Amino acid sequence: MINYVTGKEYTGMNAEALAAAGVDAVVTFKQATKSLGIAGAKLKGLKACAKLVMFKEDEDGEKKPRFFSVFDASEVLARV
Repeated sequence: MINYVTGKEYTGMNAEALAAAGVDAVVTFKQATKSLGIAGAKLKGLKACAKLVMFKEDEDGEKKPRFFSVFDASEVLARV
């Protein structure tokens, strides 16, 4: 399970969530619109394949979870 745009492989619980979804490559909405140049209107109605989590440090040095949805890259590319 890799990110289609960055080529990086997901690890930990994110990899488990993607394995359960049965996808090989994913993209976020922002990556689809900015990096791939797909209009947001073309992505309307596309269902997210998984919800992943990323931990970011805030000003106090405390790690906070940030959740984001990802889409199957093959379904996104089919809408071009």
